Amino acid sequence: MDDPRNQDAHERVIGGYRLLRSLGRGGFGEVFLGEAEDGGRAAVKLLHVSWSGDQDMRRRFAAEVEQARRVSEFCVARILDADLEAEQPWIASEYIDGPTLQDSVQTEGPRSGSELQRLAVSTATALAAIHAAGVVHRDLKPDNIMLASDGPRVIDFGIARAVEATSVTASGVVGTIGYMAPEQLEGARLTAAVDVFSWAAVMVFAATGREAFPAPTQAARIARILAGTPDLEGVEGPLVGVLAGCLNKDADARPDASTLLRHLIAGPAGGSTPTGARPVSTPPAAVEAPDATTVTPAPDAMTRVGVDRTRVAEHPPAGVVPVDPTRVARVDPTRVAGVDPGGTAGPGAAVGRSPATTPPGRPSPAPPHGRTAESGPYPVGASFSAAQAQGPMVHPQNQGAPFGAPSTPAPSGLVPPYHFAGARFQDAGTLAETMQRDWSAAVQVFNDPAERSVLGAWIMNDLGDTTIDRSLFRRQVGDANLAVASFISQLRPDLPPVFRGRAVAMSDLRSLFADPRPLLTGAPRANEMVLLARPELLRILGAHQSPEPGAHHRLAENLDGAERAGNALCARLAEELEGWRSTRVTVNPALVMAFLLTPDQMTPPGDGRDSAVADWVDILWRSVIGAELPDSAGYAAAVHAAMPTVQALSRQRHYWEGRHSEVSGAHEALEDKVTFQQRMHRAAQACKYGIVALPVGFVLGLADGGGFAEFLFGLGVLALVGAVGVSVTNWVMCGGAARRAQRVMELQHSRQQLPQLNHGVSRIRSDLERARRITSG
Repeated sequence: MDDPRNQDAHERVIGGYRLLRSLGRGGFGEVFLGEAEDGGRAAVKLLHVSWSGDQDMRRRFAAEVEQARRVSEFCVARILDADLEAEQPWIASEYIDGPTLQDSVQTEGPRSGSELQRLAVSTATALAAIHAAGVVHRDLKPDNIMLASDGPRVIDFGIARAVEATSVTASGVVGTIGYMAPEQLEGARLTAAVDVFSWAAVMVFAATGREAFPAPTQAARIARILAGTPDLEGVEGPLVGVLAGCLNKDADARPDASTLLRHLIAGPAGGSTPTGARPVSTPPAAVEAPDATTVTPAPDAMTRVGVDRTRVAEHPPAGVVPVDPTRVARVDPTRVAGVDPGGTAGPGAAVGRSPATTPPGRPSPAPPHGRTAESGPYPVGASFSAAQAQGPMVHPQNQGAPFGAPSTPAPSGLVPPYHFAGARFQDAGTLAETMQRDWSAAVQVFNDPAERSVLGAWIMNDLGDTTIDRSLFRRQVGDANLAVASFISQLRPDLPPVFRGRAVAMSDLRSLFADPRPLLTGAPRANEMVLLARPELLRILGAHQSPEPGAHHRLAENLDGAERAGNALCARLAEELEGWRSTRVTVNPALVMAFLLTPDQMTPPGDGRDSAVADWVDILWRSVIGAELPDSAGYAAAVHAAMPTVQALSRQRHYWEGRHSEVSGAHEALEDKVTFQQRMHRAAQACKYGIVALPVGFVLGLADGGGFAEFLFGLGVLALVGAVGVSVTNWVMCGGAARRAQRVMELQHSRQQLPQLNHGVSRIRSDLERARRITSG
């Protein structure tokens, strides 16, 4: 069904601008094309009616005006007028007559060569100007870049903040997945570096037509941004290196906008990194760090040659520190995790030291959870082999075995160590425990194919392990966080479940998902919830020992079933209801999981005091009331996911029913008026014919026609008076001939409109009735 926003906008006038049509709808406002009395055009943004009474939203709306005015006008749409105290606040800004970068790439294809370079330079210029004004845009994306004839302009400062802002948790919509920096997804303190990351992601889209971090689901996209590598295939020339540096996970390693602009203008060959940023040639382990705390490996550690990447010499030459060149951090050769030469430190300490090597004044590391010095590396009941617990070794004859080949355990003491996070490990279980504590470093290992190969060779060849899933090392890793979780759960199921440094026992999940509002508002916490709401992850976590055995697995099955039920309901609505056929609604798995964990939070969405929205919510929520868990959780999430569609259908209903009522009423009034003027016209015509009796009676009277002549004469006089009276009455009541003719045309037009309006109203009512049958069945 057609969206009425483009049909009835012209009936509104805001601040002297007649609204012509809708240009788009955002998180808390809608933008219309407005026309002033002098013919000038503007983009008029109205705060949503539902937000108009919210003082915080009014404040943010006002901040948008203030922030946009602080930026140089050459790179943004300048503010023309605004009324922030109106009942429905509005902003009128310069109308950019041109497509968005999103539309342009979709219709004309990706950019390349000098055209791409010009786009990169001009958008980087705009970004530098925005940051020079002390503003962070926070939602730079292809849809917010307008391609004007005189260059691109950045629009929509609706979620921008000043640089000195310290938090983003108060913001509802915090950006657009696919163009958000890792720290933005994490809800951390934001700096201008988030815009540099977004700019690079936008340029990847401009050059390739796809996102820099493509993935099939929202959770997978978030995971790839946090821990994966960008897909730069298709980007050519020096820009590859520039974009790689700007897409660094570490915000401090990205160039600022001014440095980026200078680098683009200078145009160095080979894609070197802008001054002040880490070299683009930084190994993937550093580039892909999932947070801003990752330490870049020292250059000498990365360039050391002559060392076997899978072995560390047992007797290094004097003065040479044995360092595995594939490791990120420097290694203290006296630190051996899981081995206590002195017998005093816990055998499970990740960075265990003998008393002789512990720095003065620093206590020895405490044994890990559930360990004592006498208990050995693993607690009783751990599900891995005794040989593994004792640190199986590889005989020297097996050191040349191919990757993953069967190996023969070597005599004790000959196992080469594995270096991780600055420590040496001689058993996999202790390594897994340390990886759980240092999740970021573990993600670097699994995200780098070379690093994974080294780890796999150590696990399978050196330790001779036959229990861990080989696919962790032999297949491409789509989600490094999942790979780390799987590695830890297989080696140390005795550990409590942890994911990305967060405890995720069932009690922890219930606490995290107790409040589903972040999922409805788009607050940063929602990103973490989305990453956790995956059946495959829950099944991995279910391998850990838990006070609630099997709870993670049951939750995974329920999540699977509920999500299928919710999506099936959305698909059926789209298939059977005419108004839904152009929509694509999918449920949010995180919201499903919130409802599964806390069914009391399963409440219908608000209707905003809109009767049409209330009707749809009431009908759709019947599916929730009529189902049991887990299906009811899926249906509830489907109703919440369908709210944008419901609101659009509500606007359509108001439009069609309003227009039907208006046209029907006008049609009835026109019909009465036209009927009256037609009757008056016929009466006037009859009177004109009667006037003929006047001259006939006069002639007969001269011929002494007697009484008949007098009758005709009197009839003629009466017809003359009647004609004059009827004509005057018709003119007074119905207007002149032109107005009466126009009224007839208006009646014909309304007769043509009514069938279409009747059909539109009928379709809406039919959809409501069919939806009622679907949700009640």
